[in-house]
Amino acid sequence: MLRRLLSLTTLFVSLAAAAGFPWDKPSDQWTESDVFRILRDSPWSPTKFSLESDYSQRRTDSQSGVVSDSRVQTHDNAVVPGIKISRAHPLPAVTVLWWSSRTIRLAEGKRLGSRQRGGSAKEAIDTAELPDYVLAVEGDEPLRILRDAREDLHDTVFLELENGGTLDFTSVKFVEDGSAETLRTEFHFSRWLDDQPAIDSDSERVILHCRANARKDLPGRSNSLSFRVEFSPRAMKVRGQPDL
Repeated sequence: MLRRLLSLTTLFVSLAAAAGFPWDKPSDQWTESDVFRILRDSPWSPTKFSLESDYSQRRTDSQSGVVSDSRVQTHDNAVVPGIKISRAHPLPAVTVLWWSSRTIRLAEGKRLGSRQRGGSAKEAIDTAELPDYVLAVEGDEPLRILRDAREDLHDTVFLELENGGTLDFTSVKFVEDGSAETLRTEFHFSRWLDDQPAIDSDSERVILHCRANARKDLPGRSNSLSFRVEFSPRAMKVRGQPDL
């Protein structure tokens, strides 16, 4: 009996290993459940969020040795990060996608194609390589808050890199036209910094920090965002190749 159970366990493990991840299969073989997992629970769409009440990043002056508050870029080495996490506010219903990933856009195209059968077709999702890293915050409420934010978003939305430096976005786009079934806010980040890749594709983590308060509070609705979401570029690969 024990030998039979061990044989069955080995068989199931072997089948699971052979199946691999959905994103390692050709996109024309993706099932609806594959598409759902890619868009909602994959390296490009992490489900783990943390509420963030404050973020400060300090650097050590190379000459005086004094630690002071200062925004930094990746070429600053003596970085002393300090992050405070709080659960004082309700977690907003937000999904963040690494939109410049071809895998994510292929899955979104599949999802839209499935929903549009028999209906009016919308504009196809462009799956060509994008010139920037693009992270998309989905949802109409986040879009409303970010577009009408009291803060300068350059101070409150940025990527924290594994070496402690930060990467600021170069532009923001609010996608709410008729071709988009899900409204989203796209933050664009340069792929290059000082002639070097801005993000190491083998790094263990890259964290998107996002905080904003709507200039006009609407009763009974969320009027602020305050979260961080962690991505792992090392895991964001398809058949061994980076897909950022």
